[in-house]
Amino acid sequence: MAAADSGLRLVGRSLRQLYSDAVHLDLSQSDPVVAARNALGLAGPLAVAAALGNPVAGVGMSIGALQTAFADRPGPYRLRMVRMLGTALAAATTAGLAAALGNSLLASALLLAALGFAAGLLLTAGASAAQVGVATTATALILGHTPKSPHAAVETALLILLGGVVQAALAVAAWPLGRHRPERQVLAELYRQLAGLAAEPIDTRTSPPLGPAIGTASAVLRGVGHDHGPSVEAYRVLLDEAVRARQDILVLSGYASRLATAEPGPARAIAAELARASAVLDAVAGGLASGRGLAPETAARLLAGVGASRHELGDSLTGRAAVSRVRSLAGQLRAMVETVRTGAAEGRVTEDEGRPAGSIRLRDPLATLRANLNLDSPAVRHAVRLAILVPATDVLAQGLGIQRSYWVALTILVVLRPDFAATFQRSLMRVAGTLIGLLLASAIAYYVLGGSVPGLIVLLALCFFGMRLAGPANMGLSSAFLAGLVVVLLSLAGVPAHTTVVVRLVDTVIGGAIALVAVLFWPSWERGQLPGRLAELLAAYRAYLHTMIDPDTTAAQRGAARSQARLARSNAEASLDRARVEPVSSQGAVELGAALLAHSHRLVHALTALDATRQTREIYAKVPQFRLLVDAVSATLALAEAAAAHGWRQVRDLRLRALQNEFVEALESRAPADSGALSDETAAALVEATDRLVNSLDSLVAVLSARPAAGQAAGHPSVPGGGRS
Repeated sequence: MAAADSGLRLVGRSLRQLYSDAVHLDLSQSDPVVAARNALGLAGPLAVAAALGNPVAGVGMSIGALQTAFADRPGPYRLRMVRMLGTALAAATTAGLAAALGNSLLASALLLAALGFAAGLLLTAGASAAQVGVATTATALILGHTPKSPHAAVETALLILLGGVVQAALAVAAWPLGRHRPERQVLAELYRQLAGLAAEPIDTRTSPPLGPAIGTASAVLRGVGHDHGPSVEAYRVLLDEAVRARQDILVLSGYASRLATAEPGPARAIAAELARASAVLDAVAGGLASGRGLAPETAARLLAGVGASRHELGDSLTGRAAVSRVRSLAGQLRAMVETVRTGAAEGRVTEDEGRPAGSIRLRDPLATLRANLNLDSPAVRHAVRLAILVPATDVLAQGLGIQRSYWVALTILVVLRPDFAATFQRSLMRVAGTLIGLLLASAIAYYVLGGSVPGLIVLLALCFFGMRLAGPANMGLSSAFLAGLVVVLLSLAGVPAHTTVVVRLVDTVIGGAIALVAVLFWPSWERGQLPGRLAELLAAYRAYLHTMIDPDTTAAQRGAARSQARLARSNAEASLDRARVEPVSSQGAVELGAALLAHSHRLVHALTALDATRQTREIYAKVPQFRLLVDAVSATLALAEAAAAHGWRQVRDLRLRALQNEFVEALESRAPADSGALSDETAAALVEATDRLVNSLDSLVAVLSARPAAGQAAGHPSVPGGGRS
């Protein structure tokens, strides 16, 4: 009875999370303007073709516009154009092949197997790339059921390519009016969030904010296909200034929290300093968004009081540490105001543009793909499932004579994911969303519009707008709009909307059930992936520490280490969220993951404070006590990484607190020549940062020591790496 109750609770928890996800619309993952533009690109060619008396040709163009729209993502205009045109060409080629090979069941199956495998692997490149892969495979799946002669197949491919070209042209239409508008907008959004960060208190027990915003801005400004020129160089400087200012704001917010009870006066002074910083950052964001920069008198007024609070911070350890951060932040703000003048020039300075010395890529897609090319990888398992199930179910359904049989394979293609939790959620939401979309769209198309072509085109645009606005994060809403979109497209192609509602719904249910069975047959439970994600997070933090102290690292390498740490943290948090909703008992793994993440948040805040001193490399080289402490911290992180991945048996006492005390004593009795001529403020900041670092690591080690892994072999896990010598 107890086991049954526990199982019911697990299922109930999963269903509650499912409902919460289904009704939540996350607009941060979508853009209404982009959704409207894509809907226009979809409906426009169809309307023109219908006006010319050939709506079927318009359907082909709409298919190309639909697929190409999934590649309309943030980025420089040049990269966006190349990405969208490449997607249109791939869609046209695969669609033409599918139509030409439709008469051969074997050839169609082999094509679908290749496309399904590619779509599965594209999941490693992110949700947007996965959408493109799914859309391409889905088009080939549907068109394979309408075989054509080679000549007609080429015509279909050209129509799809033309529709994609129109969609791409709309996406870059504003290029002549604002050459670097995407770069300015993504940077303006980062600065708006940074202003909000300075305006609101920060809880150091939570993950440091702005990681996704910094990652997006870095990808746009430094990723593949980035632009060049004086204005873009200014944007990169502004990005670097924002990253450093974020460190200072996080550290100052933590100091204010510490001082709030014991020394409210200095705490209020820090709060006032952060409020002034917020006003400057908000003005910089406005200047970037408008492309006009800041008027000199406005800049002078905003900067007038910046840094004034340092005289009110007192002589306590925390107060002296705060002085150095206030000075640093004031310098960052002045540099931002000066640099935004060049950045707001927005491409009007175009001569003598040179290529920058280097760039940062958050993630190398080819390296990620190579790392996943083995059968132990969830991505490869997912790709193999798709490569087998999509063609197999399509062939079987056709052999059984199931009407519109591609809906079964189409459902599998859309809902199947590497892990059970995501597949379970997507299957249920897909069925519910498809039911709603089919009924509403069929009723509107048949009873309200009566088959009117103009009305159907408007309904098509509305369905696609809704699907793009919902985005890949909300399977329920996007499935409802997708079902409606397919109903309308088929109606325009001559298939009555009301005749196949039941068949489509039954096929959708069958496809969802097959996907669930498939993922159970070769499961990839997220609870099994979570320890690896946590180990990767700790490894990224250790690498971040090493780049701070290594004198040979470049600014680009240090920026890349920070980006990798943010990416690892995001992956670990997402893995924990997925493990929480698995309808199986994974409570032990979830509790351990939640505890480790909570203490890792404190750890990264401490590392950020250490990084914010800007002198860690010099201090590591010149202060032996600091070197010993950092080496011990690195070794502890290596032990914790192994423990998170493999289980904890025993931990050596690395004397972190004792080493930190020795470092503090060395600072208090230091001679200028022996300590790198540290200022009192910098020394205080180091004491604060190392104290928080040791506290967080001691807590993290205690969490791991209290939870040995079941079945772990005796002996201590091997240590991957260690501190510097």
